[in-house]
Amino acid sequence: MKYSEVGFRAFYHNFIVVPMKDSLKGILKDFPGADSANCILTYGYIDRMAGFTLEILAAASMDSEKLSYGAGNSEKLSKIRIESVIEDECFYIDDEDDNMYELYSDKLEMLKNYDAEDGVEESRNMDFLDSSRSPEYPDDVLVYLLKNGNKPEGCWVRIEALAEHEIIGTLLNEPNQDFGYHAGNQIAFYVHQTENKEIILCANLN
Repeated sequence: MKYSEVGFRAFYHNFIVVPMKDSLKGILKDFPGADSANCILTYGYIDRMAGFTLEILAAASMDSEKLSYGAGNSEKLSKIRIESVIEDECFYIDDEDDNMYELYSDKLEMLKNYDAEDGVEESRNMDFLDSSRSPEYPDDVLVYLLKNGNKPEGCWVRIEALAEHEIIGTLLNEPNQDFGYHAGNQIAFYVHQTENKEIILCANLN
């Protein structure tokens, strides 16, 4: 499966095998078995500031019959940002018996520091937002700012919380027009369906 085709949920909080390529060899060098590895065992999570990330757990080897993986390196945190493998054919590994989680629990427990607030976590399950999401930054969505006298302007907004009928987010870039809001300000936005049944996100700033 390719991240660019399946989206972030197939990778999120899952064990993912990434194929080895020259650009990844350097970050694997401190893991046992790195010299003979042809793939990398990773775990997917969201770093809200750096985007979707794969934490390296171990050097691995895969053939047509099986996957074998070595010991981890609990002293070193090594990360693959998703944009570097977004078009690569990766593989999901089912950990139904939690054996893999227990084997690498020391490092996986550290990743809980990246857990989001409940509202943000809930928003990640809202597939109607997907057409507006940044592929690499799942919490960032394109929102059209609306104000009398201005043209609608699309800006990136990072989801922070859910309200009763709106979503609250932080404006990430400075609008070109004067909307009375600036990068770093929080705004409320809502979901709008166009006449063509397209879902867009809008913030009424009047």
